[in-house]
Amino acid sequence: MFSENKEYLNPEVYPKFIKNELIESKDIGLNLYLTEPNKVYKHYLKLIFLYLIIVLVGLTVLSVGSHFLIPPVS
Repeated sequence: MFSENKEYLNPEVYPKFIKNELIESKDIGLNLYLTEPNKVYKHYLKLIFLYLIIVLVGLTVLSVGSHFLIPPVS
């Protein structure tokens, strides 16, 4: 994706965290995966754990919130 479209990454409009992740993914996609495969695995493992935590927190908030918003059936 990055090798075909150099203009894909526009870091000025993204938050700092997302910008850093996109730049790191660009480096991995262009050349790093051949020279340092361990760095690639760590990068994507970190992203998987981050997204998993986001989903679990979201589900927890949803289940706790629905418990307080929906009255119990008597």
